[in-house]
Amino acid sequence: MEIDDKRGGYSEEVKSKPLKPREFTWKELSQLNGRHNAHVAVRGKVYDVSSFVSRHPGGVDQIMLGAGRDVTQVFESYHSFETHKILDKFYVGVLVDNELPVFPPPSKFYQTVKKRVDDYFKSANIDPKIDYWMFLRYAVFMVVAISFWVGGIVFRESLAVVVAFGLVGGFFNALINYDIHFAVTHKPWVWKLVGGIHDFYVGASMYIWTYQHIVGHHLYTNIDGADPDIITSSLEVSDIRRIKWTQKWLPRYFYQHIYIPLLYCVFTIKTRLQDFLILLGQRNGNIRMNPPSLTQLLIFYGGKLTYVTHRFIIPLIFMPWTTVLLLYFMTEISTSYWLALTFQASHVISEVEWPTPGQNNLMQIDWAEMQVATTQDYATDSWFWTVVTGALNHQTTHHLFPGVLQSHYMKITPIVKKTCEEFGVKYHHVNTTTEALGCHINHLKVLGQGSKKHPE
Repeated sequence: MEIDDKRGGYSEEVKSKPLKPREFTWKELSQLNGRHNAHVAVRGKVYDVSSFVSRHPGGVDQIMLGAGRDVTQVFESYHSFETHKILDKFYVGVLVDNELPVFPPPSKFYQTVKKRVDDYFKSANIDPKIDYWMFLRYAVFMVVAISFWVGGIVFRESLAVVVAFGLVGGFFNALINYDIHFAVTHKPWVWKLVGGIHDFYVGASMYIWTYQHIVGHHLYTNIDGADPDIITSSLEVSDIRRIKWTQKWLPRYFYQHIYIPLLYCVFTIKTRLQDFLILLGQRNGNIRMNPPSLTQLLIFYGGKLTYVTHRFIIPLIFMPWTTVLLLYFMTEISTSYWLALTFQASHVISEVEWPTPGQNNLMQIDWAEMQVATTQDYATDSWFWTVVTGALNHQTTHHLFPGVLQSHYMKITPIVKKTCEEFGVKYHHVNTTTEALGCHINHLKVLGQGSKKHPE
């Protein structure tokens, strides 16, 4: 570099040349995950957003969720494409390698469907995050769930009533487990309140779940090694089920389509216990987690303690431990089956794609088109199934527009379907919930009894 010795600075020739952007590896970026040095990557560019953290309209927790990582897909799915311009003032360099899969720029399909959905809300003068009838419905669901739990304690003398109340209450517990995607109003404090219900009433950590679901599953759906929802044990230690062709086949998988659905009854219990292991390891599969704040730790442990108190300690004051366990397990069996089967029916099936990244973790398919390819909807014309599945039967719409309140999905799905048809993007759909569940059971059977390798 040429130096002007007389002035002790750079010569005019050198000063006129643009400085080379700083290059960041993903490992270097991962260290920039505190409020004082928060950096994010979007479309290969790195931005220092530390000065913006406290001013982020979506709240501090939400922007810190993405600190130290590539947030391209979550950024684009929750914001308009025009929001990219706001980032320019924070630009500090480029990302030179990839920790997880990266996608091509938004395709014409994605741009079109996003614009059409936005135009729908504007033309109808509807706020995509507001539906007071839905808010009321969820409040009623929670009151009903609590009432059946209390009823099981009050009518403890009849074991038949305890069983019935546990099963019905568990079903309503499942119905209040869905809308935790920062889609309920525009207020971060409301999102914290909804997350608090997840921690203190449901007993599962919102902090853990957000990384698994929003940072992991939503961005890398069905991508082996990236999507935490399809994690299986390593090749050396066989998993309890075989859901991917990359897994080693074992004779015991032959009947997995029978025994695995039975084991789904402990799904919620497994989730609560697994929270501790994930917190300790600070990662869920290949999804890194930023260190929790003091508030997040207090909520985590406070939520677990509160859950144990209202599920075990208080009931034990009124009835023997055997009846407490009966009520508890009936509730959990009902909640677990409903949630597990609802979740599995959309992705863990043979009818959808299971994409594989190319060299340097580069994907050949646009992110939005991949969401359609890896997802199957069901019974989308049914108001009943839309309500009782938390609108997750509209899973494609849910993945493309996670920031939209789920009660709007029935209006959006036809737009998504029409746009898919126009652009030749295959939209997966079955007419009934029974068919959807059958697809999952058949997938378990095919991988358990079928060929040991993926058919070419």
